[in-house]
Amino acid sequence: MLRLLLLLMILLFLPFSAATLDAQKPDAAEPDSDLQAELPRIAAKSPQEALATFQLQPGFRIELVAAEPLVRDPVSISFDENGRAYVTELPRYNRYDFQGNGTVKVLEDTNGDGTFDTAKVFLDDVKYPTAVFAYDGGAFVADPPLVLYCKDTDGDGRADVRQTVMTGFNLDHAGEAGLNSFRWGMDNRIHLSLSLAGGQVVSTAVENAEPVEVRGRGMVFDPRSKTFELTTGDGQHGMTLDDWGRKFVCSNSNPMQTLMYDGRYIARNPYLAPPPPAVTIAPDGKYTKLFRTSSIEPWRNVRTRLRSQGVVKGSDEGGKAGGFFTAATGITAYRGDAWPEDYRGNLLVGEVSNNLIYRATVEPKGVGVVGRRADADAEFLSSTDNWFRPVQLANAPDGSLYVLDMYRELIEGAAFIPPMILKHLDVNSGADRGRIYRIVPEDFKQPPLPKLGQATTAELVSLLESSNGWSRDTASRLIYERQDLSAKPLLRKLATESESALARAYALHSLNGLKGLTAEDVLQGLADQDPHVRIESLRLAEQFAADSPQICEALYQATSDTDRQVRYQAAFSVGACNGPRRDAVLAALILKDGDDAWFRLAVQASLGQGAAGVAAELLRDKPFRKSRHGVAFLGKLAEQVGTQNRDSDVATFLTSVQSLPAEETQLAQSLIGGLLGKANAKTKQQLTGTGNAKIASLLEQLIQQAQKTAADEQAAPAQRSEAIRTLGLSNFAAVAELFSELLQLRQPPKIQSAALETLVRFDDAAVAELILEAWPQLSPSVRARAIETLSARPEWITALFDAVDDDLVRPADVGAARIQLLKTHKNMAIRQRAEQLFAAQALGKRDDVVKAYQSALSLPGDIESGRQLFRKNCTSCHQLEKVGTALGADLKAIKDRGSAAILLNILDPNREVKPQFVGYVLITNDGRSITGLITNETANSVTLKRADGTGDTVLRVDIDELSSTGISFMPEGLEKQLNPQQMADLLAYLNAVE
Repeated sequence: MLRLLLLLMILLFLPFSAATLDAQKPDAAEPDSDLQAELPRIAAKSPQEALATFQLQPGFRIELVAAEPLVRDPVSISFDENGRAYVTELPRYNRYDFQGNGTVKVLEDTNGDGTFDTAKVFLDDVKYPTAVFAYDGGAFVADPPLVLYCKDTDGDGRADVRQTVMTGFNLDHAGEAGLNSFRWGMDNRIHLSLSLAGGQVVSTAVENAEPVEVRGRGMVFDPRSKTFELTTGDGQHGMTLDDWGRKFVCSNSNPMQTLMYDGRYIARNPYLAPPPPAVTIAPDGKYTKLFRTSSIEPWRNVRTRLRSQGVVKGSDEGGKAGGFFTAATGITAYRGDAWPEDYRGNLLVGEVSNNLIYRATVEPKGVGVVGRRADADAEFLSSTDNWFRPVQLANAPDGSLYVLDMYRELIEGAAFIPPMILKHLDVNSGADRGRIYRIVPEDFKQPPLPKLGQATTAELVSLLESSNGWSRDTASRLIYERQDLSAKPLLRKLATESESALARAYALHSLNGLKGLTAEDVLQGLADQDPHVRIESLRLAEQFAADSPQICEALYQATSDTDRQVRYQAAFSVGACNGPRRDAVLAALILKDGDDAWFRLAVQASLGQGAAGVAAELLRDKPFRKSRHGVAFLGKLAEQVGTQNRDSDVATFLTSVQSLPAEETQLAQSLIGGLLGKANAKTKQQLTGTGNAKIASLLEQLIQQAQKTAADEQAAPAQRSEAIRTLGLSNFAAVAELFSELLQLRQPPKIQSAALETLVRFDDAAVAELILEAWPQLSPSVRARAIETLSARPEWITALFDAVDDDLVRPADVGAARIQLLKTHKNMAIRQRAEQLFAAQALGKRDDVVKAYQSALSLPGDIESGRQLFRKNCTSCHQLEKVGTALGADLKAIKDRGSAAILLNILDPNREVKPQFVGYVLITNDGRSITGLITNETANSVTLKRADGTGDTVLRVDIDELSSTGISFMPEGLEKQLNPQQMADLLAYLNAVE
């Protein structure tokens, strides 16, 4: 049942509104003694005083370049070609009742001393400006739901041109997961981090454009055409590109991840469901030890003491309130030339809760990388000032690294702090302050300010050889902006003669931006001595592949390159070609590098067509088909062939399988199972027909063995579960009796759940009858899975309604969330009957319910009773004390919430909902309904996790409809399941568990 299955799914991530703060006012159960004497406010430091608080690695110094009143709350920065800085100010962050606007300012150093001395308000009518990028005399500004292009054309410093270029981005109310980090790539595009909020986005440059869902994706934006493409994305706030375009992201508790593939390649094969693109590269992840030099704030110490005394509910956390990643942000690859050469490519990450900047070196690891701590026993930069909040970093025109310091007294959400403490703090403190620093070597000397706005085309081309990443990027951007075709011969010469590999790659991309790149240019690049240039040339070659056999042959040759990274890119790039030669090349590449899962992904991405031919080639290789990775890849190809349902491919695949020797019957059965598991009814009939006696025999043997294993109650549950899933290949009538046995009370819940998961694959009315016959023998947790299965098809829903009408199934077993979905079902008959059948389950007004349950905050709670409530109703999605499934949030951190805030979010989960916790309904092409939370989304597939912890990954080609419910997947109506005393028990347990 759904009763409490996800009651805590979103507690750790819910943003808190003013209403949440109201719910935290002290109540009679908590002594409200005056703690003011123990809560001295930490005073702000002047900009000059703050400089003395920094501890920096030897050989560097930190300098102030701007401070209040010149700037406040800076969160993003972009330098124009003359070194002026566009800075976005975000006073609204963490101030839930703030009604004012954000600002974009232009800061300028007018005397060349390296310090900004003037600031002009460029925009002051933007609500939530999270990112900015200087372009063509103006700037692109992110102000969700919009991306604007603004420009000052009359010289007064204020933007008088304001164009909406994209719209539809969602605004994350917590302020930490919205559109951010605009970065220039050598591909002449602006790369955007879309974070978690998502949205239905359109480009205003495209007439009658259909909105595109950007949830879970990345974006590359063409500033000239003002159009975009979706690619791979992840992370929260912060994204960076290194010199060669490798993308890194970060999120609160994950300091650094790299994106392993470009989603545009994945989209070539709609039958491929890829793994998540983001891979953690910090060896210790969120548990990386940090060396904080700031003291723990007094309010944290008081909260810990009060918790230890039992005055405030929650854990004392062993006295440790810092020293690990909880607020990583602004990841940046250092690309300047002011620092020593061995710092180039280092990753730096701000940690605003711990008042420091962490640094890692980046080392190759397979086709990925690993980021290792660079500074032993200390951070690259730390401050003893608790107000230091390094939210973003930036490579600067002078080759240094800029640090944007929001400078707030309180960066933690106010709802995390007990009311008796909060009343002595000020959540607004520091909103009128902000600093920008730069980190330079001890011997740094201020260079002349850049004046690239006046640079000639020849000078811009020569700057592509600069050792400063900002200079290369800006020269590249200006070449693209100006579209001066006289640059072509200069760029072509640079691409072949420059001693700098980066310059050669930039030159090729700039030629492409001027529409001057030729196949001959690309062929020269593919022969370059530097593997990075060869990789960039592979990407550029793809546009010529359809019309140039010579280009395709060069791409094929690249799959034999001595460099592993070149071969990895080649596996993607050869997908631009077609034909038997390509398939043979890809098969050879798999035989060489197929032990790496990323190579297998890249090859399959290039097989939108030709999967059967590659499978046939690989099945001829005995060592490969006997290897673990070989079997795994052949299984993926079998599923693709079955899903595509092309007669010729199916025939090719079957011929190859039939040729396997008798001793490899198990492999043959596995491949036939993979093929059939995704095939349509026509193909299944074709496979089991009289013309395929051997295939039919293999399938029959496979199902017979699965029946035997599934029924064997002495077999391991994992083996039985896998066998049960194989039974989905049979027809229902042949296995109905076995499934009835598998749902009996004596069967372990995992076996019952596997049976229910498999039954959903049969489009047979008798399935609902079988499940409802077994209903009295199902445990509460298994009943939740049964409700999910019965909700999958309209005729089964009708049977469920009949069972409710006959009092076999209680409305409480259906669950409040499911009832809400049924009342909004697209089938009118189902909607109407749900309204009639569940009229008594109408929910009260949330404010009234919250008020009625305030007594739970003053009632003494029984921890053991709360533990049993949790284990009975919540462990399908949550884990505490090593019991349950860790699908939902890590509830150990729930101790940081006040009980009143927890109660509010339990009873009113839709007050504010993070985008990743909104429920979705997916309808497949064969009419099956799946509900759940979207946990991964790519160009080709959507993964939904259900309330019982199980999930489905569905290819987009198999999706008929995907729609948001608009509400939290955590159900309203829990007051119908828990009385105030039970709520008090549950709260007591959650606050006591270690």
